[in-house]
Amino acid sequence: MIEINLLPEDIRKKKRSPPNIDASITNVSNMPVINMVIIAAGLMLAIQSVLFIIGVISGVAFNSMEHKYKNIASKRDETMQLKVKVDAANKKVAAIDELMVKRFSWEKKLNSLSDSMTPGIWLTELEYDEKLTGVPKSVSADPAKKKGGKAAEGVLSRCLVLSGAASSMGEEGTALIGRFIKSLKDDPVFYSDFSDIELGTIKREKMDDQEIMTFKITCFFKAG
Repeated sequence: MIEINLLPEDIRKKKRSPPNIDASITNVSNMPVINMVIIAAGLMLAIQSVLFIIGVISGVAFNSMEHKYKNIASKRDETMQLKVKVDAANKKVAAIDELMVKRFSWEKKLNSLSDSMTPGIWLTELEYDEKLTGVPKSVSADPAKKKGGKAAEGVLSRCLVLSGAASSMGEEGTALIGRFIKSLKDDPVFYSDFSDIELGTIKREKMDDQEIMTFKITCFFKAG
């Protein structure tokens, strides 16, 4: 279509021509080197910041999980130890209950134990215990240790442990303890339910500036 503009030239609308943009401004190859370095440094800094934040978050999460695991592991170990103690206590309670069925004989035994006391000897503690007997001396420290390709065998024996002291020292104190053990074995009321009485540890101690000999005597109950 042909357009005819009859207006005078001085009032004609002039068409705006698009501004000329220098292509050299947008050409990356013409950008100053310093600007490219700044942009690259900014990008690297941004990437490092993001990686640092991710690392911190991951570290916090890992520490939290490790703490939870340690808590669970410690509680599991405590539970296992408690279970072992409870099982051992239950065994002792069952054994004591079995022995308490013969309560009438215990009263007699305590009376006969008192009658069997020899001068210079006194008792400090009576304790029920269970010990592994019948184990070779070479493996007594470790019942599960094998000898000659076979595991060491033993019998769990119930026993009454008497702890006490002798007022004299040396051979005289040992003789007092020996006479006390003989007195226990010679008493049929006390010794009737035991298979043997053995002397355990002997130690020299001081009590009120007086030297004494402390001892432990183990009385093994008969099997069955």
